[in-house]
Amino acid sequence: METQTAISTRNKKGFTYELTSFGKAFINFASKATKPVMDIGAAYGVATIPALETGARVIAVDIEEEHLIAIADSLDTPLRNRLITLKERFPDFDLAPESIGAVYMSQVLPFLSGEEIEQGAKSIYNWLAPGGEVFVVSFTPYISHVSSYIPLYEERQRAGVKWAGYIDDLSRFSNDPNIYRHLPNKIHHIGQEDLQRAFVDAGFVIREIRYFGEEEGALPEGIRMDGRERVGMIAYKPTSSDDRHGVSYWKTITSSVQQSEQVPQLVRGWLYKPHVLSQALKKVCHEFCVEVTSQSMKPLYSDEVAALKCYETPFGYIRETYLGEKGNPLVYARVTMPFSTYQARREELDNLGDRPIGETILYKDATLSRSEFEVKRITENDELLFDAMVHENFYKAVVQRKARLPELWARRSMFKLSGNPLLITEVFLANLPDYVD
Repeated sequence: METQTAISTRNKKGFTYELTSFGKAFINFASKATKPVMDIGAAYGVATIPALETGARVIAVDIEEEHLIAIADSLDTPLRNRLITLKERFPDFDLAPESIGAVYMSQVLPFLSGEEIEQGAKSIYNWLAPGGEVFVVSFTPYISHVSSYIPLYEERQRAGVKWAGYIDDLSRFSNDPNIYRHLPNKIHHIGQEDLQRAFVDAGFVIREIRYFGEEEGALPEGIRMDGRERVGMIAYKPTSSDDRHGVSYWKTITSSVQQSEQVPQLVRGWLYKPHVLSQALKKVCHEFCVEVTSQSMKPLYSDEVAALKCYETPFGYIRETYLGEKGNPLVYARVTMPFSTYQARREELDNLGDRPIGETILYKDATLSRSEFEVKRITENDELLFDAMVHENFYKAVVQRKARLPELWARRSMFKLSGNPLLITEVFLANLPDYVD
């Protein structure tokens, strides 16, 4: 076993690996959580310690007391004071409802039965505060030391067997004793479909779920196979019944939200039609202008970090503007990017001034690519409300109900310039006029 890629645990429960993007997303979320977060299967603290370093309060859960002692002993007093250790086997313990802000589990599910995973998903849903998130990483059946099991797994899948990746006798299939000797004989390799079903059935809304391999950290030879070795998931507990339909979280416009009656007619054209928003606004403004309010390195919002996949730092280059007429803004526009993108286009961005970015930089670049639009309804918990104008319009539209538009909606899309990503988010304000096609 290559110690630089994996370290065996002390209780024959596998190995610890470096943090993937899902672990980094958990740490970023933990930095903003108002309630304690929980790391289940904490082992040597690969996720616990960085989460503590962000200022979060962390409950480290593990069945091996020596692991928990090792974490505590590695911390100085301020960090240790924010650590709670819990020697328990998941899911065989309980916590108070809505007492946790986020949960992280890496390589815990392989040691559970399907029924235990389903029970655990329901427990996590109960523990999380509304809006809380769960981050999961697990091995799949597509790993090399048990490759002989894959035909049986796929046959069981076709037959509709739940939890088709459960192996009750690992010795029959494993061809690598260096891995097998660190594992129990009953092991559960999780398919994406089973993972998604268990958490959706528990009430979660899936934000992201996908297979991945070594692009997010080296794997030992006995694990490495075809890029589907691991599955990762981020899911959230809805804040209200509306959230179950996803309208207060980003949804692509090709999804069902596009036809939903929940999207006010007034804003639909603006959300779905203009690719260059400044050109569309010029049709309804007597004297169109761009007012720049901020342009600097600042903390990114949590969903921006996830979209841009810049988990190493919560800071990025941010340009904030209002679009519309002077004294009558119609749109709050927010351009966010990793520092690497800003460095690549620094001269153009620094000299952009009060010109719209779409007409001046983006659509003049032959390397440009753009994702489809995502849309969402702004809620009282949305980070976009940190902007004073968005907050004022939200109060007028949603609370006072005196505005032309009874709720605020936003859209966003990802751009790449020579492969460098940037995200543009546009919030349509309460005095929005009719869209002119």
